[in-house]
This record gives sequence, structure tokens and C-alpha cells, in this order.
Amino acid sequence: MHQNDRIMTRLRKEPLKNVSLLKMLTSFHEVMESHLVEQGNQWGVLLLLPASAYAYDHRVYPQADYIAFMDYSSPDVFPALFQLLPPQAKIVFKLQDVNYKEALSSHFSMEKVRGFYSYSTAEGQIFPKDEDVVISHVVDDRLIPLWAANHYTKDEIEDYFLSGAFSVSIFLGDNPVSTCLAFRNEETIWEIGAVHTLESSQRNGYAKKVVQTAIQETLERGFIPRYHVLETNQASIRLAESIGLVPCVQLEHWINYSQ
Repeated sequence: MHQNDRIMTRLRKEPLKNVSLLKMLTSFHEVMESHLVEQGNQWGVLLLLPASAYAYDHRVYPQADYIAFMDYSSPDVFPALFQLLPPQAKIVFKLQDVNYKEALSSHFSMEKVRGFYSYSTAEGQIFPKDEDVVISHVVDDRLIPLWAANHYTKDEIEDYFLSGAFSVSIFLGDNPVSTCLAFRNEETIWEIGAVHTLESSQRNGYAKKVVQTAIQETLERGFIPRYHVLETNQASIRLAESIGLVPCVQLEHWINYSQ
């Protein structure tokens, strides 16, 4: 088995925890450095993505050389992973476990720059599918300005739909007032994202309707939904909690350099 296949097998044992690693390895395996360390029954993974390879990282972290991801079964493996980090490089560490940050902090002076919460569903949960919503499996140009408000580009959206994405929206007449996207993140994990409601239509429960419908539609297709929000986005956090989603991962971005 190829090393990347072995890495994927390890990471897919906890797909929600490792969805960022799985997505990046799938999308950027040709330019990403991937390392698998095995010590007896213990193992560790280090992925190094050139920061210029991914448009989001290149825009948000223009000074960075690499984006680093890691996972390991035991902290005993960490020293071997640390030795694989490129010396003197400016690195953004995207960490899904507080223990990883603590291990790195003993070697680097690190600064937290972003944090995110991921939510998913508990086993057996059912969500109402609202009859006011419109589910579409093709790109509706009327919705693009709403998605663009969350920094999604048209090219990005079209790629999602080519991979089976669908939109869930509410219209007043011919005008969209609230929408979200459900799209494949990595194999079994589907992202519920691009949630946006026009300011003039807020506080009507529209976002709750489109998100609940998107989650239930995703569950009915046999996939695991993930709702991913910036830790400072209190409105999105309240929405997730109000419909009964369950926190599953806290992802943090740390840098070892001053921006």
C-alpha cells in the first residue's frame, strides 16, 4: 500500500477530527509533503502544504512558507514528527487537538490567530425539512451574490456542484433571501456552508430553516454533516446550538512567526 493510502487509512478512523488533513491530502497530494512515522504500535502523521498552493492560505497568511497538519496516536511519536519540520520556515499550524499545541509550544514561540468550532449530529437525530425551501442541484446565478458575501467564488461553487453539491434556499418571489450550500468535503463528510441571509430578511428564522433542511438531506444521503464556524461568529454558534448540533472538533490556527 502506498504511504498516502496508509495515512488516509489512519486518519479516516476519526474522519470528523481529521477532515482538514483528509481534504488537503486528497486535493494537494501532488505538492504536499506527507510523512508517516511508525514506532511499534504507535504512529504519527505530518503534512506540509506550501502556503502558496491553496488560495485561502495564500491570501490570509501571505508571509507563511508552509501550512502544517498533524495527528498522532501517542505523544511519544511527536519528537520524530518535530524533526521533520523544515528549519527556519514560517509555518501556520492548523491543530485539531490542544495537546498538539502544547507539544509544539515547548519548541516554538507560537501565536494563535484563528479558531473554529465544528459541529455535527448525534446518532439518530432527525431534523425538519421545511416546505418553504428550494433544493437545487445546479448553480442558480441568483444565489451567487449571497454566497460571495461569505467569500465563496463562482469557480469554487461550480466545482462543488460538479462533485454533487446542492443548495438550499428561501425565495420571496424571484428574489433569494436566505441560502446555504451542502458540498462534499472529504469522502463521507459533507460541509454545510455559505450560510447567508439578507440583512433585511434576518430574524425570521430563515437561516435555521435552510440549515436544518440541508443537514437532514445530507443525512438521508448517508453522509456525515459538518457545520464549521469561526469561534467569534456568535450568530452561527447560536444557530448550531439552537437546532441541536453537537460540538465535535475545535480547530485552531497557530503561527510560529510574527505577522
